[in-house]
Amino acid sequence: MNLDSEVANSIGDFFSAWSLSGPQFIIVVFLAAVYIVGMLRLQVRSGWQAIPIRKVIYGIAGYTVLFFAVAGPPEAFSEDMFFAHMTQHILIAMVASVLLLAATPMAAYLWAMPETVRVGLAPSLAEHGWLRNINATLTNPKFALPAFVLTLWGWHIPEAYSLAVRNDIAHLAMHLSMFATSMLFWWPIIGPPPVRSQLTDPQRIIYLILVVTPTAVLAAIITLSNTVIYTTYIDTPQHFTLTPTEDQRIGGLLMWIPGNIIYLATLTTLFLRWFAQEDRKNRRYRLNRDQIEATRRRIRELNEKDPD
Repeated sequence: MNLDSEVANSIGDFFSAWSLSGPQFIIVVFLAAVYIVGMLRLQVRSGWQAIPIRKVIYGIAGYTVLFFAVAGPPEAFSEDMFFAHMTQHILIAMVASVLLLAATPMAAYLWAMPETVRVGLAPSLAEHGWLRNINATLTNPKFALPAFVLTLWGWHIPEAYSLAVRNDIAHLAMHLSMFATSMLFWWPIIGPPPVRSQLTDPQRIIYLILVVTPTAVLAAIITLSNTVIYTTYIDTPQHFTLTPTEDQRIGGLLMWIPGNIIYLATLTTLFLRWFAQEDRKNRRYRLNRDQIEATRRRIRELNEKDPD
């Protein structure tokens, strides 16, 4: 959506701009509706026991973020402002995808389907089923990580980026591919069913470290450039009186700082969980060792009292 006729100069102007049309809007509304229908069916059938409330909250929050990204101000200003488009990408690839995976939505989607379809799909999701095998292949870190990084870098090539801004089909392809590969990328970290992650926490930490450098390098190139890389924004309205160079730097900083904060927060969570697990193992080991020593002492005491 291009806002040629209006120039935003306030936060109110920004948040009052929405784009409630187009294929992205329709897809997100459809997926959210299917999720809600399936979730309600399953919850009613199970007496509200099948899906924990926190996961329902994750799912609703994930679709709310996704809706805001593709229908709210980030979408409305995406053709005019680079930083709005980067905000959109962060929300899609690093917030919505994480929340939706944490919601483990597969069961809800299955229950949104007719019973015959659901029963027919069940074998394919069982161990060695074809859908499960495809899922396992696509979420393998050896595929998921490079797919995510290459998609991110590929769409930020100036020519590809400009095409996505000017062409609705390319724009849709950009966001679909970013969302899809971000789901694949985060899967080994979150590991929802039917294919749970086989990575240990140390392996998850290494996996995340591997993605930090290429994403930070891309953000640094954009932020530190003294020229406008994405020339499609040179002739667009200057909202908030930002020049194209200033707009580009803000967008790069959004990629750099909030993006890395999300990675670092996840790394910290994984490290603390790993530390806690190791601490529990050590305590159990010390307890077992103390029990063994106590048993040995007791045996020695008994032997000393009764040498025969």
